Amino acid sequence: MVRRTTESEPMDPATFVAPPDDTGRGHFDWTDRHERVLGALTAAEEERGGEAPHLEQIARRAGLGEDETRRLLHDLVRVHRMAAELAGSDRPDPGPRHETTPPL
Repeated sequence: MVRRTTESEPMDPATFVAPPDDTGRGHFDWTDRHERVLGALTAAEEERGGEAPHLEQIARRAGLGEDETRRLLHDLVRVHRMAAELAGSDRPDPGPRHETTPPL
């Protein structure tokens, strides 16, 4: 497909640049705190034998507050697609668990 800059002028294919990866570490808003939370999530999963940990466990391992960890986990789930949220998995329900997702 040839992209055009105007109706009659074709765009030089050499100037076309693919958009950056829109997930994970290549995403424009990836921070060292995302990396810390992802590492804490992975470590907590391993410690629990592959079972998804709760927010408190992840926050404690990351050395961050629960509110900040919740926000970063949300990014890891919705923006970066590197984690999944498992809601309603326990009775009584202390909140959602989180787990890492395999790369696509």
